[in-house]
Amino acid sequence: MPTGASLQPQGLPILLCEPSPESRAQLMQLLAEDGYRVTPAETVEQLFNRNNWSDYFLIILEHDLPDGKIEDVLPRLKQLAPAAELLVITSRTRIENMIIAFRTGVADYFVKPIDPDLFRSSIKRILQNQNVSSELLQTQAQLKAIVDTAIEAVITINRSGLIQSFNPAAEKMFGYQAHEILNQNISLLTPDPIRVVHDQYITRYLETGKASIIGSRRELMARRRDGSLFPIEISVTDLPQFGLFAGIIGDISERKQAEQKQEDLTRAVAVAAQQERRQLADILHDHLQQVLVGVRIHLDIAKNDTTDDFIKQTLVRADELLNQGIEITRSLTAELNPVVLHEEGLITALEWLSHNMRERYNLNVTLDLDHRADPQNDTTKVALYECIRELLFNVVKHSETTEARVCMSLLPENKIEIVVSDNGVGFDTQQLDHQISDASGIGLSNIEFRLSLIKGKFRLQSSHGEGTVARIIASLNPIETTSMLAET
Repeated sequence: MPTGASLQPQGLPILLCEPSPESRAQLMQLLAEDGYRVTPAETVEQLFNRNNWSDYFLIILEHDLPDGKIEDVLPRLKQLAPAAELLVITSRTRIENMIIAFRTGVADYFVKPIDPDLFRSSIKRILQNQNVSSELLQTQAQLKAIVDTAIEAVITINRSGLIQSFNPAAEKMFGYQAHEILNQNISLLTPDPIRVVHDQYITRYLETGKASIIGSRRELMARRRDGSLFPIEISVTDLPQFGLFAGIIGDISERKQAEQKQEDLTRAVAVAAQQERRQLADILHDHLQQVLVGVRIHLDIAKNDTTDDFIKQTLVRADELLNQGIEITRSLTAELNPVVLHEEGLITALEWLSHNMRERYNLNVTLDLDHRADPQNDTTKVALYECIRELLFNVVKHSETTEARVCMSLLPENKIEIVVSDNGVGFDTQQLDHQISDASGIGLSNIEFRLSLIKGKFRLQSSHGEGTVARIIASLNPIETTSMLAET
């Protein structure tokens, strides 16, 4: 069909090959009345004596031609004018001829004498279908142009997981040429553990409608042609009308590297801060406390040597204040750097913390600690200890109870679970963000920050009048210095 053709037939060209003068005249008059421009031919030789095949949207062909068989003519016409529809007219009434014609791709088949209304309706339908096909092809061409120039990789697969399209960005990202990977299973682009079960994901989705990735953006690992793995962000859409899944994929290697650098820097800052606290604790313990103890000794000597009651009372009061100062520095030293945590481990440190919370804050802390879950990595010990202490401080400040419980247990895959709970007044977790941002908030942002340094997870459950349960999950093994991206 000529470019820009519409449903209006005015001027649209039709090629008519009809050896019968009467039938040819009737059809040309009928078509001319409807505004079509008709080019007539009487024989096969005249039919093929032209080079403007792309002009015609329709070729009308008599079944019986004087110098050729329609079985030979139709394939050649399809090759010369692939965009044109074919319509056969005949005087024969044998059903076999009609079946053969339709099998070769004929749009319609009319037996003479031709009903003008049915003939017009058939051509109108053919024209409408060609307009729809033309618009569809144009839309497909536009979409292909967009996909081909997209920065992100775009891949489509069928219901069997076989790749149907692979745009240039995907070629660059994965190292395959499109012709190499079309009709290959999409699992070829996934890591080995996922490759084995990938088809099961598709089958499960088609059978149950439950999707782990379709309809959302996910971070996964992908495999290049050379076997190297890299992190991607993928968004998958189901296109059931076409029987396809479409995936838009971005390489997030640079982003992950930046995140890793930021994470390493954050961890380094936290470790440096911990070292500063330990140094400050050492100064308090080794220097300031020794000085204060020395002052106390001299106060005792002066107190025993004087006979003046006023001076003695003053020295006694100074001695009391000095004792308070020594206790404060000892407590501060223990909070900054509990020596027992580094020398004896987390469990012993929690036992000391439980005693300290009872003595200083009247909070009775019940401990249920599995010795198998005692971590050996120093960074992990410090992070977990500080989180538990922060949670117990929250109980003191907000729960309006004097009872709390700390449980530590070993989970499969060398994971530690720590649960800090109370039976206090509780709170509405819907207001959690407000409480964290409030200057008098419950300090959960500090806990989440500390756990992020050891890749730990934190969950909080609470409601008014039902108490609070804080749950921490962390690894028993030392944290790795390099990040691994896993499917979530």
